[in-house]
Amino acid sequence: MKLLGVILLAGIASLVVGVIFAAAWPFLVACKGAGCAATLEQKLVLVAIFAAVAMAVFSFAATRVKKREAISSVLRLLVLAPAVLIVAGLAADAAPGAEKKFVVTDALQLAVPFWAVVLTQWGIIRRVLFPREAVRS
Repeated sequence: MKLLGVILLAGIASLVVGVIFAAAWPFLVACKGAGCAATLEQKLVLVAIFAAVAMAVFSFAATRVKKREAISSVLRLLVLAPAVLIVAGLAADAAPGAEKKFVVTDALQLAVPFWAVVLTQWGIIRRVLFPREAVRS
């Protein structure tokens, strides 16, 4: 029951943080590409999907025998996934003869709320499930 409560609390908190980042990010970074056509409603739906996916993955990792290592591995995987896509987009644009379509700000429009959701969930799960580690750090 404690794990379910922690996962739900982390999911709700990360949803709020993700909505804030999704709404605020376009005002912080000027967007010039075609990816800026995504409306706020579409971004909010994506944030809800991000929160649900992160909740599912973290809850699966928290049921493992070595919880701490599993949660750390999941965090690295979730944080690196958008970074790898951004690097792949930059590499595709750098190829000779490639049509320049990739815009970093467009990719960050989706990556930053995703990272906010994942890091918020990880922080709450870590502090509640591993309280001694939270006191040391």
